[in-house]
Amino acid sequence: MEAVAFVRPLDEVGLGDVAEVGHKSAVLGELSAAGLPVPPGWVLTADALDRALAAGPVDRRDGPELPDDVAGALAAIAEELGERPVAVRSSATDEDLVGTSYAGQYESVLGVRGPTALGAAVRACWASAFTDRVAVYEGARGDGAGRRRMGVLIQRMLRAEAAGVAFSADPVTGRRDQVRISAVRGLGDRLAAGQSDAEEWSVVDDMATLVTGARDALTPARALLVAELARHVEQRFGRPQDIEWAFADGRLWLLQARPITALPDPPPRPADRPVQPPPGFWRRSNYAARPLSPMARSTVLRGQADNLRHLLAYSLGQSLELREIGGWLYSRFAMPDGPAGFAAKLNQVMAAVRADEPAGTVRRWHADWLPRLGGALERERDEVDPAALDDDQLRAHLTRLLELAHEASEAHFRIGGAGMLALGELGLACAELLGWDTPSTLVLLTGLPGRTTEPSHRLAELVRLAEGEPALRALLADDRTPSRSALAAASPAFAEAFDRYLRDCALRAAGLDIANPTMAETPELVLALVRGRLDQGFDPAEDALQLVRQRAGAVARARAELARTPEHLPRFNRALRRAQAAYPLRDDSGNLAKLAAALIRRAVLVVGDRLVARGLLDRVDEVFLLELPEALAALAGGERPDGIVRARAAELAWAQANPGPPSYGRPPEGPGGPPAAVLEMLPEDARLVVRAGMWVWREAAENLAKHEAHDGGSGSAVRGIPASAGRYTGPVRVIVDESGFGALRPGDVLVCPQTTAEWSVLFPNIGALVTDQGGLLSHPAIIAREYRVPAVVATGDATRLLTDDQVVTVDGGAGVVEPVTGPR
Repeated sequence: MEAVAFVRPLDEVGLGDVAEVGHKSAVLGELSAAGLPVPPGWVLTADALDRALAAGPVDRRDGPELPDDVAGALAAIAEELGERPVAVRSSATDEDLVGTSYAGQYESVLGVRGPTALGAAVRACWASAFTDRVAVYEGARGDGAGRRRMGVLIQRMLRAEAAGVAFSADPVTGRRDQVRISAVRGLGDRLAAGQSDAEEWSVVDDMATLVTGARDALTPARALLVAELARHVEQRFGRPQDIEWAFADGRLWLLQARPITALPDPPPRPADRPVQPPPGFWRRSNYAARPLSPMARSTVLRGQADNLRHLLAYSLGQSLELREIGGWLYSRFAMPDGPAGFAAKLNQVMAAVRADEPAGTVRRWHADWLPRLGGALERERDEVDPAALDDDQLRAHLTRLLELAHEASEAHFRIGGAGMLALGELGLACAELLGWDTPSTLVLLTGLPGRTTEPSHRLAELVRLAEGEPALRALLADDRTPSRSALAAASPAFAEAFDRYLRDCALRAAGLDIANPTMAETPELVLALVRGRLDQGFDPAEDALQLVRQRAGAVARARAELARTPEHLPRFNRALRRAQAAYPLRDDSGNLAKLAAALIRRAVLVVGDRLVARGLLDRVDEVFLLELPEALAALAGGERPDGIVRARAAELAWAQANPGPPSYGRPPEGPGGPPAAVLEMLPEDARLVVRAGMWVWREAAENLAKHEAHDGGSGSAVRGIPASAGRYTGPVRVIVDESGFGALRPGDVLVCPQTTAEWSVLFPNIGALVTDQGGLLSHPAIIAREYRVPAVVATGDATRLLTDDQVVTVDGGAGVVEPVTGPR
């Protein structure tokens, strides 16, 4: 459209044009020019209102008459638009300022089509400048009436799927690190008019929490996008902002931005305090990517810390400890002190090995832990509704869950210790008898029956059900999360299978911190995984069969080679049998511990609900800022734990802003094991056990050091350990912990610090895997091989060097990640 008097394109105005176009338009023009997603449009300048006022008296109800030249300018806009609707909004020079928001005082008209309606909408906006409510507002502020300088913003109308407002700082508490979001389905005007109950979301760092509402307007992933947009606007203007936003046509749009008025002072942050690490050498633990919540510290972490020692039951390691230092989780591994310490530990290990305790641990899993603990946890899951219990019953329920969680953690680490010895025996046998390296040895253990791949097999069932239901496919094609009733109406069989999936596969703790929502609480993620696999030939059973064939081929090859030295075959067969029996149980036992932790979270949320209902907390998620005894004491005593909540929130914020170094102290010198001369003096069975343990710990130790850092510039390769063969080219998706699962899209290259068992649900939808940490024996390497996904691990800092949507080629056989496009 040619330039017309009184009209300026929105993307050509900025903050220097406030007097001409009004504050709202100037701000949006500035943000549009900065690349933010502002809908295109035009501004009818304030000169147009001046022209109308000079032409004749003002009709206070309908607004000033349109002069012919102004009407001509509007007609030109209407001609270009055709039948496309627009939103017409006032843009006064004195609104949306720090001290004078004029919120709700001026007019907006939506769904305007054609020149006649457009002229009427402009007059309605002008008329709002002369209403009694504006005069009262100005008088109440002591500003006086008479400022009548107003532009009118005309933007293409969006067909909003969801809309709302977001505050880049909490307008109630003043917290600058928290974004508060209100959201409704459809247009946001229903929210402003009070015609719809909104969902309320809280976003701190990269964690989105639904505070109230039904979760039908936003998903956690979309809430994070809104929060990111609000923070971008704040960064642009240098102060906290209140924005209006909408999702339309599959993308997020920015509709308005203004400074937050009357923002309270932020809560006090603790002064920098010196961190005093305990003696010894401590490494940053990969169990937690963020500082832990106090609730997790008082529940799940205690069981982990108590039972971690069982991991070393059959090795010469003396201790393995977890400790919070400066709010971050660190671990310490220590060898025995001197020859006497080595001798004492070796005697302890050999007594257990000669009693065949490792194999007994595997048998105990099948005979006791799995049926008894698994059955008890499933009964607590299926037969107990924490919300239906009174306070005393709820406390007893939590006590039972903590006991079960502690025992599940013990089983997990005992099995881990037995499994490491069995793996070491097999690795040593393959190295000495066959000359095989570690990757060749690990093929002997792929595709074993276990629960690692259960989520993908169950997901395949959902995909098959969805593929045969046209109504369900149409429902899933909508980016919004359908309700349970809508799923049932489209396909009762799918709805029932979906419920079973959420119960059996998704009710697992997301990491070590039970403050994180489980996948059972985020059904939209499971539906997104289903949507991503439709019509993709998703058949995990065939993949599993391929792994079984690979394993059988490797076993046959090993035995054929050993046929030349048949005296070694019994040793190989024994090591293979024991390793194959123990290997799948690490994740199986971990799943049991994750179920226990998820049930603790479910009960703790009920405690939080009751504390909010009784006026003792402001939000349910604040319960995770308390330790469990403190939360239960507040429930029993009826006193608000305000001081504790504020202090803990400040401590977590300080820790998040002040991450500690990768390690504290000096690493120990020397080989970390008995001298070779001492080793040769041991009995043969003891020598084999020690060397098997050293094989495992040598593999682990080689991968603890971060891979040499690269400059990260465009075109520079990222290198690590080749963990799963294959090549794949696709876009990067950086996910630092379980809260970011919703951001993953089918075919993405998953780039993360590390994975644990609960990440396996993502593997059917990823093209390749790249991790900062790990090694050939680590979980990401194991699970990638099980899913036949190309993987490079132990890159050191891929999560920093690679960026979202950057296209890379992952060569899992060479251990190289090659950028195809530069960082975005």
